[in-house]
Amino acid sequence: MTGITAAPRRGIRVFAMTIAAAAVTILTLAPRSLVAPARGAVMRIMDAVTAPLLVWIPYDDAERLLNTLLFVPLGGTIALLLSRRAWPVAILAGVGLSVAVEYAQGSIPGRVPDLEDVLWNSLGGAIGVIVVAIPRLVAAAGRRGDQRGRVTRT
Repeated sequence: MTGITAAPRRGIRVFAMTIAAAAVTILTLAPRSLVAPARGAVMRIMDAVTAPLLVWIPYDDAERLLNTLLFVPLGGTIALLLSRRAWPVAILAGVGLSVAVEYAQGSIPGRVPDLEDVLWNSLGGAIGVIVVAIPRLVAAAGRRGDQRGRVTRT
């Protein structure tokens, strides 16, 4: 891949990661009084859209699900910025960001840091990384297979 085609893709990836990081920052670090209306709207939408699909998930677990879903795009965009082989670093970055968010929440009025949130946020980040890593690994294996096929034919 030439630098000409790689640069625009990298810019899009950086932009996507910036948007994901901004969403995480706003939703996790803004005072509850500012975030509560958005959170309520997301919960209502989630309930309306997913209720028929997620009947087996109790409503009490919606907070866990939201924490998980919040970090999926962040984990995926971090993985896109790193090389294919560095996907474990993306998972560690998601864990580190989650720990940092929970630590910062300790100094924000109305916010309560929770170790369980670190678990669910980290799981979301890992899911995002896996969603990106698996297709990349499959594509790389396909390219290796194509290269071996060309070598044996000549």
